Amino acid sequence: MNVFHVQFTNSESKYKQLTDHIKSLIVKGSLPHHYKLPSIRKLSTFLNVNNVTIVNCYKTLEQDGYAYTIHGSGTFVIADNNLIDTNEGYSESTVFGDVKYDFITSSPSPTFFPVKAFKGLLNDVLERDGGFAFNYQEAGGYLPLRQSLRELLKGYKINVPHQYVHIISGGQQGLDIIAKTLLSEGDFVFTEEPCYPGAMATFSSRGAKTVGIPVRNKGMDLQILEDRLKKFNPKFIYVMPDFQSPTGYQYDLAHRRKLLDLASKYNTLIVEDDHFSDLNYSINKIPPLKALDTENIVIYIKSFSKVFMPGLRLALLVAPPIFNTPLIEAKQFSDISTSGFLQRAFDLYLRKDLWQEHVNKVKKVYQSRCLTTISALEKRLPSSVMFTKPTGGLCVWIQLPPHICADDIANLAKQHGVGILPGDDFFIDRKQNFFRLSFTTMAEKDIEAGIEILASIIKGTLK
Repeated sequence: MNVFHVQFTNSESKYKQLTDHIKSLIVKGSLPHHYKLPSIRKLSTFLNVNNVTIVNCYKTLEQDGYAYTIHGSGTFVIADNNLIDTNEGYSESTVFGDVKYDFITSSPSPTFFPVKAFKGLLNDVLERDGGFAFNYQEAGGYLPLRQSLRELLKGYKINVPHQYVHIISGGQQGLDIIAKTLLSEGDFVFTEEPCYPGAMATFSSRGAKTVGIPVRNKGMDLQILEDRLKKFNPKFIYVMPDFQSPTGYQYDLAHRRKLLDLASKYNTLIVEDDHFSDLNYSINKIPPLKALDTENIVIYIKSFSKVFMPGLRLALLVAPPIFNTPLIEAKQFSDISTSGFLQRAFDLYLRKDLWQEHVNKVKKVYQSRCLTTISALEKRLPSSVMFTKPTGGLCVWIQLPPHICADDIANLAKQHGVGILPGDDFFIDRKQNFFRLSFTTMAEKDIEAGIEILASIIKGTLK
């Protein structure tokens, strides 16, 4: 419920302030598709407002196309890709207005999309398969693509039969079907903290209780993790071992092995969310947890959105055999199957060895932007402001002094054409002095100019 907290002001009506806040959560992906909003009574009690405030808010959300109501069931977040980027990006024009220096968007730059090559593959599929390209696929996915992905996974040292490789409509759907399969009201889930807010919202939508474990530069704090494992009995531990969002931290090999040992010792599963392992800018290649998993306790999600084209909504899920059938059934209930036409085209993309070529191209650009971002921050920020120095991924995590609110910095920055993402949604207790910088969309000269403005604002606030 903490995600719905609003610090009301006297500037406008409470229902309008709450409506704007929930719209922001939806656009950010903090509330996933079809998420059930709290009941009117429950939310009014939590916010200490009357029921009419919540009723007017929900009516406005529905009228504006952000939610829908099912009589007798409740109000739900609408599944509209024009509003929602489930991979943490914002629609700046919807919530923040236009900004010249966009450090908010974490989706890949459209200038890197392999449009020409993919257009040719779409035509190849139509020539080869005709109308059959538009048939429903099996819930597990188009068989040749599953076989191609099995071969791709070997490059990550993950060796599984194609029967356990499932095609899903984006990483967020993977979290959704895992939650539907494994979670019940009152179950515990352990997550990193800070953590991707879309994951926390998904687990919360199933009535689960989220327990945050601090994440350090080498991974989750394992001592705190074991202390909590002794106290609780989580259904699973949710982690991003490679360039974790939002911190950019990467778990080292020893940390990964110890995490697996703890999960085995306390008889719990691990859900591994791999968004960024392809964007590794160092020579240090660490195998995924799934590659080290000898006991079939890791459910592995690999999304292609951060490297390829996010609108394709393609990802894979590798399930331990015991969960294979339940996860397929949950996928069927979600959307029957992922687009067969796009699956066939992506299969050709892999078979023609275009994938690694594309990865190498974008990785080179993003690595340069990452180094430029870190260099500019080192040069411009005061010593009291700390930040991560990732060797992969698409973002840097900034920690302000405790008395400085990131929302205030974001509002001032916006007035000067700079967009940043306040970090409160990444915390269960909504810490106020963090924000995220993404460097995906801007040229290096703009990164430097934007950080110069941002640093000036922060220095002015510290005076």
